[in-house]
Amino acid sequence: MFLSLNRKIVYSILSLFLIASLLFIMAFYMAYSSKVEKDQLFSIQRNQQYIDLLYRSINLTKELKQLVEQYDEITIDDISYPQIYTLTHDSQNPDFLIHEQNMIAERSKSFDAQYQTINNGITIISLSALLLAFFIILVGYLIKRWLLTPINKISTISEEIGQGNLNLRIPVRNNIKYLDELDRLSSTFNMMVDNLQNTLSEIKDKEKFLQALVDSIPDGIRVIDKDYNIIIANKTYYKQAGSKASSGLKCYQSSFNIDHPCDLVHTQCPLHELLHTRKRRINIIQQFSHDISRHLAVNAAPVIYDNSHQYIVESIRDLSEDIDFSHQQKLSSLGFLSSSIAHEMKNHLGAIRLITEHLIDHYYSGLPESDEQKKIIDMIYSEIINASKVPERLLKLTRGYAETEPPPFSCAESLSDVINILDFEAKSKGINIIFSAPAQQIYINGNEADFKIAAINIILNAIKAMDDKGRLTIKLKKSSSEAIITFTDTGIGIAPKDLPYIFNPFFSEGKQRKDSKNSGLGLAITKSIIEKMGGKISVKSALGKGSCFSLSLPLTKRLQKK
Repeated sequence: MFLSLNRKIVYSILSLFLIASLLFIMAFYMAYSSKVEKDQLFSIQRNQQYIDLLYRSINLTKELKQLVEQYDEITIDDISYPQIYTLTHDSQNPDFLIHEQNMIAERSKSFDAQYQTINNGITIISLSALLLAFFIILVGYLIKRWLLTPINKISTISEEIGQGNLNLRIPVRNNIKYLDELDRLSSTFNMMVDNLQNTLSEIKDKEKFLQALVDSIPDGIRVIDKDYNIIIANKTYYKQAGSKASSGLKCYQSSFNIDHPCDLVHTQCPLHELLHTRKRRINIIQQFSHDISRHLAVNAAPVIYDNSHQYIVESIRDLSEDIDFSHQQKLSSLGFLSSSIAHEMKNHLGAIRLITEHLIDHYYSGLPESDEQKKIIDMIYSEIINASKVPERLLKLTRGYAETEPPPFSCAESLSDVINILDFEAKSKGINIIFSAPAQQIYINGNEADFKIAAINIILNAIKAMDDKGRLTIKLKKSSSEAIITFTDTGIGIAPKDLPYIFNPFFSEGKQRKDSKNSGLGLAITKSIIEKMGGKISVKSALGKGSCFSLSLPLTKRLQKK
């Protein structure tokens, strides 16, 4: 319970005044009145004794008088026995007893006067107490005006400033002739708040600059303390985590949407690794709960600047960007290679075609169709025409579209182009590619070049997984709303423990072999392309029997309605 300083002072003064007054009155009354009471009691006892003696003396006087009257030889005069004579004479006076009783009554009245004096003293003390109370109230008012009110103002404004309102200031009197210590304290306090406001403004400017600096970094950045609190993070990180920036957010709440630290058995925690194992750096791949299909490369390192605080900084990169970059690199390299091959092949094949046409026109035009030589030269000419189409297929493989939505393309024709390109490599290893498709054309939306890259990745993986005389069966069929493509090979298959990770970036079984040059991005790029086209990819595999990759892609809506 809050008790103001004003009340404390007033209550203390009043309590001390009342206690002192009561003690003084009690002490005065007990000391003085008890003494008067004892004196009165002693006087009463003495008067009673005096009266008793007086009565006895009167009785003796009477007896003496009787003896004197009996015996004439006994004489009492005022010269020989003045005291006895006076007593005898006074005892004969009827007012003698009344006089003595009046004297006793007067003594009693003197004691009543003393009691009245005590009462007057108490009255004077009461009036003094009232006067003292008035002075106490006056002093309290002055204390309140000169001391408590300024202190209350300072306290109120300090409380407001403590809550963050730094624009408040303590009013200071303009008359500099009558300034006191509290006025100096108020001026000093205002100066302190001014300095504090300027310092906080500088700190906020630096925080804004620091936030703008980390926001400009393309990768996700976050700094975490030893209690899992996110100290600072940039916009890219919050976009990756799918959460909004807020203070007091824990790293596991933001990344995995859980209310407790990560399970170290199933999740590798960079904070725990760096602070408890004393590693200088750690690289891991995580999947945030916001989008588990995205794989994020987390590079973490400790931040050391003093012994009392422990932090780590994490740089988080979305591997889909690396996948897209690798895909663009492949397309760029393939486009450059295709254009070079197309240019060279067109030149040479064009020259061979012209020479062959010249030979046919001059030497074989007059021969019948059944002539063996004419059949051979016609076959040569036909193969030259077919060979001239190869550069066109290569250029079509890398062709992009500037439009926002590329035109639909025939799924069967695109697969045929890919098979024709890779058919030579398959046959060189003794692998037979079997392709089956319905007679009705199946059209899908998307970038045809990207689709061909995805098909090439799957077919090349199948070729690498099979020995000589293997077989790759490609089937295309249509459901009510999707085009379904299956790639079934007779290769070595995929281990069950590796099956959940084959679409992860940089994962490759071939990396375990010394002669492998796989980057581990082929299937990751394929999955990214198929999902970008609105489709899905799945796989079934058995060791020693082969694998089956299935693609399901939505049909073109315009053609689907037909």
